[in-house]
Amino acid sequence: MIDFLHKFWIELLAVLHGDGIELFAVITGLLYVYLEIKQNKMMWIVGIISSLVFVYVYFTSKFYASMAESGYYVIISVYGYFRWTKIEKQAVMSSEAKRSRDIPLKRGDSSTALGMTVFIAIGIILSATLGLILKNFTDSPVPYFDGLKVAFGIVATWMLTQKIIQHWYFWMGINIFCVPLYASQGLYFTAFMFFVYFILSIIGLQQWKKDLKKTS
Repeated sequence: MIDFLHKFWIELLAVLHGDGIELFAVITGLLYVYLEIKQNKMMWIVGIISSLVFVYVYFTSKFYASMAESGYYVIISVYGYFRWTKIEKQAVMSSEAKRSRDIPLKRGDSSTALGMTVFIAIGIILSATLGLILKNFTDSPVPYFDGLKVAFGIVATWMLTQKIIQHWYFWMGINIFCVPLYASQGLYFTAFMFFVYFILSIIGLQQWKKDLKKTS
């Protein structure tokens, strides 16, 4: 722990005296999660900016699957913004929302064991596929771990665009998994960001549960 804090401090000084791109990515990433908890659709705009920055960060660190994932996030963020806007308008027109941010939450099939099993199965298959691709065609230092993180991130983000509350469970697992993953590659700011993400994902789940009770 002491060694990690020491290296974190060294990188902090380096970033503050450098271009600060990783620090900027961390700040925008944290803002994205905050807006997600608040169910504010501007999170998707912030997500586009943050993802574009992370494309560069991951490329320079040879996390190619994560780089591709960030590219996916740019596209899915555009879809998510228009998707949430459409749901929001439908809610306002039917007088189901008192405030503009009150977009209905969905349980859907994902609330059942079968639904969650399907999502997990998709994540496992996708992670194995990405892991093999990375191992055979790139010089990624952690191909299977990178593929695992990316695969479940893709699943969780799609669930988010549909306002499926269980996506928070996926983010909890992804975020805590990424802390040692990125720290091992010297990305201490990114590792710190994912630790904070883990805490925020717990808070987000509890907040969304409260909002779900209000709309049910």
